[in-house]
Amino acid sequence: MFCLKKIERITIYASLGLRRGIPELLWAFRKKFVLQEFPVYLDDHPFQVYERIRQEVKHVMNTADIVLLPHYMIQRLKGEDLLSSYAPNDLQYFPDKFRDSDQKWFALGVTFMTMAYNSRKIQKKGDLPTTVEALVSKKWDGRLGMQSLVSSSVGNLGAQYIAFIRRQVGNERWLSFLNGIKSAKVKTFDCIDHLVQGLLDEKIDIALTVYSLAYFRERIANAPVKSFQIEDAPKMLTLTSAALTRYGQENESAKTFLDFLASKEAQRIVGTIPGIAPARRGFKASYDFEAKYSGKSEFHPDSIDLMELPAAVAKYKELGLP
Repeated sequence: MFCLKKIERITIYASLGLRRGIPELLWAFRKKFVLQEFPVYLDDHPFQVYERIRQEVKHVMNTADIVLLPHYMIQRLKGEDLLSSYAPNDLQYFPDKFRDSDQKWFALGVTFMTMAYNSRKIQKKGDLPTTVEALVSKKWDGRLGMQSLVSSSVGNLGAQYIAFIRRQVGNERWLSFLNGIKSAKVKTFDCIDHLVQGLLDEKIDIALTVYSLAYFRERIANAPVKSFQIEDAPKMLTLTSAALTRYGQENESAKTFLDFLASKEAQRIVGTIPGIAPARRGFKASYDFEAKYSGKSEFHPDSIDLMELPAAVAKYKELGLP
């Protein structure tokens, strides 16, 4: 006597930045597993995804089985006991840094934070600042932009990146840099996507807090935007991670989808999404990702970043930074 495997609806909540690659992943999954239902998919900014899950849980409503989000939000969900343990097939092909020791998440891919400039306005790389002091000098007054550090309603990777710079330059230079941001009339944007658009619209010449998912959407379209880094502020490698929620822990179809995300087929598709490179060993982005990484690289936010971020945000507020 044969028992039919239970087929369940899979509900996925994901970061808005993945929108250009998710349909390909969903269709490839559906083609490979023809008996599975097509997943329900919702994308939004990380804070909105988090709040939606909280409200749905509070009101005993159906919520996500799987989340695909920037790593800082995955860590937050884990800290609030909203994730379930599950080890997908093929997870052994991911470096240790790309998978949770408690099996609560694994890295779908690598992303990064960096600085960028409008290459129509700044045509010579030699004209770019080379230190944090030069970056906030009088020359750049009114020409800089960043994601709001304390008032963004959609995410805090911008705040995280500016805090990350403290570990590169030391506290004294970092505080001087923050005071320079305040005096340099830096324009702020709620969303990094709007920040990049402001760069393209020539409202600013340099963006201080650019996320690779937003940057590469424009870069691949041949928009006049280029990344740059200075020794004081290198690219901050981070992750976009996948996890099974507590509410999907009995959903076998959701686990099948996570197995698929870790597979060779899915990681090849991840490599075509603008702004994210595969996490599985032996796979690379299909375009120039502009950042080298391995399982030995540093990835942020780490435990120190998370511990220090509240103090950094308090300092932003104390200085009157937006």
